[in-house]
Amino acid sequence: MDHTKQMGTAPILKLVIKFSLPTIFAMVVNAIYNIVDRIFVGHFVNEDALGGLTVVFPIMIIILAFGTLFAIGGAVLISIKLGENKLDEATMYFGNTVSLIVIGSAVMSAVSIIFLPDLLLLSGATPSNLPYALSYMHIILPCVIIQLSSFAMAAIVRSEGKPYFAMISQVSSALTNIVLDYIFIGPLNMGVEGAAIATVIGQFVGFAILFRYFFIKKQGILRLNANSLKLSAARFGRICVTGASSFVINIGTGISASFTNAALAVYGGDAAITSAGAISSIFTLVLMPVLGLLQGIGPIMGYNHGMRQPSRVWRTLFTGIGLGSVFTAAMFILIQIFPETAASLFLKPSSPTMAMCAHGLKLNLTALPVLAFSVLSTAYFQSTGRGLISLSISLLRQLLVIAAVKTLPYYLALDGVWLSSPAGEILTVALSACLLIAAARTKRPASIADEA
Repeated sequence: MDHTKQMGTAPILKLVIKFSLPTIFAMVVNAIYNIVDRIFVGHFVNEDALGGLTVVFPIMIIILAFGTLFAIGGAVLISIKLGENKLDEATMYFGNTVSLIVIGSAVMSAVSIIFLPDLLLLSGATPSNLPYALSYMHIILPCVIIQLSSFAMAAIVRSEGKPYFAMISQVSSALTNIVLDYIFIGPLNMGVEGAAIATVIGQFVGFAILFRYFFIKKQGILRLNANSLKLSAARFGRICVTGASSFVINIGTGISASFTNAALAVYGGDAAITSAGAISSIFTLVLMPVLGLLQGIGPIMGYNHGMRQPSRVWRTLFTGIGLGSVFTAAMFILIQIFPETAASLFLKPSSPTMAMCAHGLKLNLTALPVLAFSVLSTAYFQSTGRGLISLSISLLRQLLVIAAVKTLPYYLALDGVWLSSPAGEILTVALSACLLIAAARTKRPASIADEA
């Protein structure tokens, strides 16, 4: 278990870089392939098709939320149990995580397919972009199990101390998607259906690599067995509580995006929804490195919490926040100076939507300098088993965004919609700072995982 034990002994900065860089690289590549989807659709199909991909975003995020609930919750608890040198317990969490991903994927696919038109209308779909959204989702939804299983296995590989292998699977998936996007949307002129097929094939490539690692070559520390697949009510509860903050972040993002799309349709019409598609893609490109840091420092903090080394947990957290804040501040400056350049990735320079998109981009991303602190501060509570606190922060963030979406447009019209997300983010940062200060004064935080 040399790969695992390094998390409790190696220098913190070296560990954070070693664990985060491959994850950041993989997530940036994944963000790029999502952006490439929208670039090709925006330039080679039409702006209504780009709007269609915008309104499917909340549904996709909500589906991913259930994947993160089980995958991140299970991976954090596996890290803690490995830190406690309890391999049998880690194996049980591995098996339960696999079972939950399979069951959750089946349920989410079925429910989404049955209610798809209604869900898209709630997400802000209009008569112009609804056909494109339906075409895309009819291909994506039956294959949700591939996406969520791949996500879960990558998180567990990182918990075993092998972030580079997780990176290989994710990068392979993303590169496959990018190449096929060009072929299907460009020369073959398959439109949004081509983008969806490329996405599914890319996800299957990443899944196949991880499946081979765990179940064919059996290269991992953890070994799946029939007993570990049997769901335990206690483990199910701990996985859900530990992964709850990640779940709320994602499902809250999906729900708040639905409210936002609906407000955009009222105050800016189809052009505003199309602009939001470009803006969310750019934000995703900035967010992915921060989430890469989150996934990189999570196993380190969880392992050291299990080893009763709180100073290493805190040093890991603030190293991650420092690195992330430098990056987000730099991106904030670039976007404020060159908004049209960023928007032109998705819209033709002559598009009448360009001015709206550039203006909305500058407003919507005003909270970037505090993004790293906001996202990574919850990692402390999640990685030390205090999922309820992490959950509360994440839930409050989304409630604040929704409240801002319902309030600010009355006073600022469309600008109020763009400013709703940063308003919620800044208020959440203040709460997170207070909770971290309180946690720092606690000698030994209680861990739900300690009870396992």
